[in-house]
Amino acid sequence: MLLRNIVFIILISLLLAACGSSTTGTSGSVSKLAQSQKCMDASCHGGSVSPGTGELIVKEWMASSHNTANAAGCADCHEPHPGHPSSCSKCHGGGSGVALQNPDASGKCGKCHGLSHPTDLMVRLAPQHFGNMTTSFSDSKYRASYVSSNYVGNCRKCHNPHNPTAAINVNRDWADSGHGNVTKARSNYDFKTRGTYEPAATTFQYYCVRCHTSTGYINFVTSGFKVQKPFAGPNYQVVQNYPQKVAPGAAQPADTPSPDKTKEVTGCDVCHDNGKGRSYSWVARTVAPAVIYYNFSSANSSPTVKLNNKATTYPDVTASNICVPCHSGRGIGSMIYDAVAAGMDFSNTNTPGAHDRAAATLVFRTGGYEFPGRNYVPDYYLHRLIGVANEHGTGNSGPCVTCHMNSNATHTFLPVEEDSQGIISAITSKTCAHCHIGDHELSPAFLQSEKDGYAAALAMLNVLKTDPSLPASTLNPSRSKVRPLANKNSDYNAAFPGGGANTMGAFFNSSLLQNDPGAFAHNRIYTKRLIYDSIDWLNNGILDNDVESAINNATLAVNSGTGKVSLSNPIMGGYFIASQVPSTAYADAFAKVKADAIKYLLGGPGGARP
Repeated sequence: MLLRNIVFIILISLLLAACGSSTTGTSGSVSKLAQSQKCMDASCHGGSVSPGTGELIVKEWMASSHNTANAAGCADCHEPHPGHPSSCSKCHGGGSGVALQNPDASGKCGKCHGLSHPTDLMVRLAPQHFGNMTTSFSDSKYRASYVSSNYVGNCRKCHNPHNPTAAINVNRDWADSGHGNVTKARSNYDFKTRGTYEPAATTFQYYCVRCHTSTGYINFVTSGFKVQKPFAGPNYQVVQNYPQKVAPGAAQPADTPSPDKTKEVTGCDVCHDNGKGRSYSWVARTVAPAVIYYNFSSANSSPTVKLNNKATTYPDVTASNICVPCHSGRGIGSMIYDAVAAGMDFSNTNTPGAHDRAAATLVFRTGGYEFPGRNYVPDYYLHRLIGVANEHGTGNSGPCVTCHMNSNATHTFLPVEEDSQGIISAITSKTCAHCHIGDHELSPAFLQSEKDGYAAALAMLNVLKTDPSLPASTLNPSRSKVRPLANKNSDYNAAFPGGGANTMGAFFNSSLLQNDPGAFAHNRIYTKRLIYDSIDWLNNGILDNDVESAINNATLAVNSGTGKVSLSNPIMGGYFIASQVPSTAYADAFAKVKADAIKYLLGGPGGARP
């Protein structure tokens, strides 16, 4: 109350000076501030409080570019009728009292913003606000947008209506992050059609909608992780696409196009909601601990193995519960144990997959395929406890939020800075220093060495997944130790008869890890053990700790068409070894990758399992 009274005292002389003046004037000679002062009178709207932020609306608008750039005043948005009550008419009658209470829903933001205003900053500098709603149905790769159909007339889902510029730097950081990226993970499919009406516990249909769209995510987490239905914007027909049963070897038919030609990103309202649907409060959405069903059906195999109706419950990490549902992947390694128990034929089957950025499965050690008889519990590991019960003074927001949003640029979601070459140049998360002090202090150089070693170890795991002595074939051009079959299944028993489960597990680990570029930091020892054991198995089908010799003895398959070899970098992108004829230069480059992998996994030559 004191703050509000101070604001009234400061403004009162200005406000009273405008008493009785018109609130609907549009003359350029009269500023938006002057036009709006009557509305802000203490006896009118001067004491009105934002339902989103709890701040005085007067204070917010005064700080906005709508005021400071003389762009828009109260009447421009709320459009009061002529004769809207003035201080006089409240006593003497004559005022209509009618004004728009929700200009956003009434489309009034479109008076200045949008595609019909080519000089609008949002069009000129941030065209990703608006998607292509008229692209042909055959073009499935058009980009996503911030103002998708469910967000038309809902600017408040991301912007404070009275001060839309208040969080502009946060908005820009978010736009540069993967969450705000309108291409990449958003444009390959129309994900709002890739949902299911079947129960989350048992479905084998698509459920991409729950993470690749804002609407789908909100439906998922507010339903207790049950609703994964497709959707469309207002007045559009909902289209559902899902895997259809096709003949062995046949491709899935193309998705049926939706008449709603917009796609969503991961918007502000995914993570922020004050309980009344207002994300511009910046209050973190309350999400329960994630309960995820990892379902799988072995298509085109006999017997068909169906894994479902088995929940994996993640720990309660408060604000970080928001992150877990989409960073828990689509499959976990223990599913392979379940497949063995269900009688899977590993000589003719497809396989579970982890999908992308499944960091939660590593932080909480639910994700990797753990080879029988091996220990995967690190002697000392606290990352899962960061931000839990104020562990080491890290607060109570859980590991994801505490590590990835404790910097000066919270909504880039990055704990480090990288240069143009992808090299770590600074540690920006303020959380690391709570634990990493003294002998355990982190430096950018150390993290980069871990990142380099991680990439090298994964590259060598990929090398060990192949057998250069195998003849090249159209079904198996990479000479994979898992032999592809004509019906799109594979033979996981091919290299090591009877060891199909472990071979599948090694391939699963490779996919899980190289799709989480931060795994070397998320759970350092666990990650190293998964790679070590996967290489150990793929070398000779025995867990005999011969990883160093396996790496040193590995060779690359020569492309039968070009006579060249290459080795990609699974984390940084590009190549450790660009395609070239085998030579001394190739041998030197390959030797360095091997040395980096051995240092990362064993600490150096002669080392042991991490």
